[in-house]
Amino acid sequence: MKNHQTPPVQSFLLSLPISIVSCPSCSSEFDQPCETLNAIIQCPNCNRQLIYIDGFLHHYRRRPDIFIDSVHPLPIAPGFTMGGEISVISNELQVITFDASYNRPPEVFFLSKDGEALRDLLLENHYIAAVSISSESFILLSRTLDRELDYLPPRIRWMAVGEIGEHEKPVWINILQNAADLILKSEDRAAFVMLQIALDFYYDAVLGQLKLGSRDVKTASRRWKMSDRRAKIRLLENYFGRFPRNVTNKLVDLAEMRNRVVHGKIEHPKAHILSAKDAFNVIIEAIVTTNDLKYAYFKRENITIDNENDD
Repeated sequence: MKNHQTPPVQSFLLSLPISIVSCPSCSSEFDQPCETLNAIIQCPNCNRQLIYIDGFLHHYRRRPDIFIDSVHPLPIAPGFTMGGEISVISNELQVITFDASYNRPPEVFFLSKDGEALRDLLLENHYIAAVSISSESFILLSRTLDRELDYLPPRIRWMAVGEIGEHEKPVWINILQNAADLILKSEDRAAFVMLQIALDFYYDAVLGQLKLGSRDVKTASRRWKMSDRRAKIRLLENYFGRFPRNVTNKLVDLAEMRNRVVHGKIEHPKAHILSAKDAFNVIIEAIVTTNDLKYAYFKRENITIDNENDD
C-alpha cells in the first residue's frame, strides 16, 4: 500500500470566532483579535477596560460545553480552523499536509453533504477516516466496501481545529485546557484534579490583580482557621461581595467529588454527583461569576486594571 503526499485541491484557513469577546461590565460583544490572552483591551461601548481572556470566557458563559464537545471542541485559546477539498484515492493512504503548523495535533473532521462535522465518513461504497494526526499533517484512510462495484473516487472536505502560534497564556488557562483534553479522553479522575488546580491558579491571578499574594493567603487561612482555598474565596468576597449561594454550593459539590474520586472519602453524603463534564461547567461558571463581581467592583471603585501579576 502506497503513501501519497496529497496537497488539497482547494484549501482554506479561517480564524475561529474566538476573537469575539463580551464585556463583563456591559455585556456588549465586539471583535478583538489579540496576541496575548492577558492583554488589556477597551470596550468600545462602555469604554471600560477588560482583560482579553475575561471577555472571551464571558462571551461563552452560557455555552461552556463548547470547550469539551466530543465532536467539535473549541480550544480555550486563539485558534484556527483550516481544511480543504480533495479527491480520495481509494484503498490508499494519503498524507494531507496542513497549511500551517499547529501547537499540538488538532481535531480533524470531515464535512458531510449536510455540512455536519464528523470524525469519519461513511459514503456510498466508501469508508473514510483520519489516522496518525500530527501537528503538521494527517493520513487519510479510505476503503471501498465492495471492490466489485463501479465507483467514482469521491471528493470530500476536511477541516482541522486547534491552536496556532505562540500566545502568552495565564497558567490557569493552560491547566484548564489540559483538563478539557482529559475530559475528551474520558480520563475523569485526572480531570477532577486538574480542574481544581485550574481554579486555584485562577484565584491566585485575581488576587494578584488586587495586589494580594501567597503570604496574604497564608495569613488569612491562619486567622480564619480554614484551608487556603477557602481563604482565597473569603479574601475575594471581602473586596467583591458575597459569591452567589448556588455557585458556592456547586463548588462544595465539586470539592466533594474530587475527594471521592481521588481519596475515596465521603464527607458530604448529600452532595450532588457530578461528572467530569459537570465539574468543568462548574469551574467556568465560578470563573465567569468571579469576573462579573470583579468588574463590578472595579467600576464601583473606579479602579484601573493592572495585569502585571496575572500569571
